Amino acid sequence: MKSSKKLFALVSLVLVIVLALCGCEQEEQTQIPVNEGANEDADKSFAGTYEGSAEGYSGGVPVTVELNEDGSIVNIKVGDNQETDGIGNIAEEKITRSIIDSQSLNVDAVSGATVTGDAIIEAVANALVSAGVGTDSFNYVPAARLEEAVVEINPEAMPEKKEITETIIIRDAKGREVEIGLPISSYAISTMDVIDYIVPLKGEEAFHMLVGSGQDGGHGLNKYAKLYTPIVGNYMEHVGQISDHNAPFDLEMILAMQPDVLIANSAMAAHRYALEIEDQLTQAGIKIVLIDVPGKSLKNSAQDTMTILGQLFQKEERAAEVNEFIDQQYELIASKISKEALIAPTVYYEKSGYADIFGSTATSKSGWGLVVDIAGGKNIADDLLLDTAASGGGGNTLDPEYVLNADPDFIVVSGINDGWLDSVSEKRDCKFDIINRNGWSNLKAVKNNDLYEFAHSTSRSIYAFYPSLKLAAILYPEEFEGINPEAVLDEFFERFTLVDKSISTWFNSLEMCEGAKQ
Repeated sequence: MKSSKKLFALVSLVLVIVLALCGCEQEEQTQIPVNEGANEDADKSFAGTYEGSAEGYSGGVPVTVELNEDGSIVNIKVGDNQETDGIGNIAEEKITRSIIDSQSLNVDAVSGATVTGDAIIEAVANALVSAGVGTDSFNYVPAARLEEAVVEINPEAMPEKKEITETIIIRDAKGREVEIGLPISSYAISTMDVIDYIVPLKGEEAFHMLVGSGQDGGHGLNKYAKLYTPIVGNYMEHVGQISDHNAPFDLEMILAMQPDVLIANSAMAAHRYALEIEDQLTQAGIKIVLIDVPGKSLKNSAQDTMTILGQLFQKEERAAEVNEFIDQQYELIASKISKEALIAPTVYYEKSGYADIFGSTATSKSGWGLVVDIAGGKNIADDLLLDTAASGGGGNTLDPEYVLNADPDFIVVSGINDGWLDSVSEKRDCKFDIINRNGWSNLKAVKNNDLYEFAHSTSRSIYAFYPSLKLAAILYPEEFEGINPEAVLDEFFERFTLVDKSISTWFNSLEMCEGAKQ
């Protein structure tokens, strides 16, 4: 009897092991690695449509891939998604076309929409795997993603509340009079780049006092954390994400983090979203202070912001010192280009432009058009758009024939190659695919290598004086002889920041990019 029980137990054990092995094998077979699944049956036809998806910036990005009989990609359609309008659409059009033309998944990303582009490529790869074609022959290399910015909040790390000793009234960028109790103990910001205005005032303490920030299209929460954590410590353990990119604020998160004040910039509708919840924040004792960068006057918006923040953080003398430095740069530019004898060179500006995709431009009243105007350039977009409702911003594009006929002396672009805070990302080869457009090889700006790129976000940053000064020196080399814009930028970083200017690629040119001309 005992021996039969032992035999039954032994058989049962063997069955358990066999079933476990079978289950493991079955599980392994259902999890197909993304870069495998290549066709082993050369006679099989792959003609048909296949679906795939991958996680983008704002959720899933679905694609439908059409293949011919031999498994070549005939068409790619990107389905409905929540990626950023404008730059996200450019990524969809450029990347899908590049994949089809090259029959490769190893294609260039679209600057400013890297996450969206990577998601499209990954989704196509997944569709190829589901079709049984695999990705080996399509040169697929999975993208390295930035680590998630959000970490678990540590209550013990929250800034200590200080005793209020005085109350002041601050007039913010929209003329609102805001009563604030000082000193403030903690604050939240609409996006992480706002902290660049606070660091010159508070140094490392700017991060220790921060309890909330919204996310932006460039994954600022992630990038700033990667850049500054080694310098100031793990400040993210007391920072909550209070909004997604270009989205309303998370009221519950703000109330949970209890900042003394929410500082909201005008970018990405943050003013509107902040004022929508002002009543609830006021009831909780949380004030809203609005800033406006770049605002209507790029020459003054950074200084106006520093003045407001100098009052808020009780660092008015330091704010005045920063303002004096910035004022000097704009005064220098104005003094050099104010001569009546100077003839303003013509300039064309475009954001995120490629050979077959035309990006938006800007007039002298908005965005990078403000920089062109300060630098003394004659913006070719002004004649068409300046007196229209579109002059204040938005996705305005110029007719390709208009640009060819205008034949600008200089071309300025942004959002194409590496740029803002790219020191925390993998470097990419510098390319100006835009010059491969029909007729562009005959433009004098291209012939003379007078095509220049600036890191896109700098036009709305505390560093906006640099592209203004740099471009002025390019447009008027004789007047700016002996003036070194890079040295000016170095001085600002040395005097007012915790890092140096190597955090970003501030400037590129057609001449600097090897192989840009074909």
